[in-house]
Amino acid sequence: MNTATTLMPPIVSSSIAQLDLETTTFNTIVLQPKGCLDGIAVLDFQTKLEQALERAALGIIVDMQQVKAVAPEGIAALAFGISLAAILGKSIVFLSMDLASRRGLTAEWKRSREICFGPWGDLFDREFEQFLGI
Repeated sequence: MNTATTLMPPIVSSSIAQLDLETTTFNTIVLQPKGCLDGIAVLDFQTKLEQALERAALGIIVDMQQVKAVAPEGIAALAFGISLAAILGKSIVFLSMDLASRRGLTAEWKRSREICFGPWGDLFDREFEQFLGI
């Protein structure tokens, strides 16, 4: 199945439409992957995701509306994007993600967090827990 990822700059007026997309920095960049995020398509998507995060001043939006399926390696690429955005101090937003992909991404993010930080649990002072009735 053919897949493609579109890297869209913000809408610009015709007076500045001659911007060089390779060197221009935008506040926010929109990625619109299409088809299935699997196999070689994931490598292409991850490369564009990294480039977008490096070029965007504030962050990126990943519009998943035209994605038909996300394989486990696609979920891993999305989780990598979250990690990279955090490292770079930028935001990443996923739009129109299907429920199965959202659950897969949440599970992958938890797994990744546990690998980095160990088992995760919210700990409160005993007195505070008693105050809350826990």
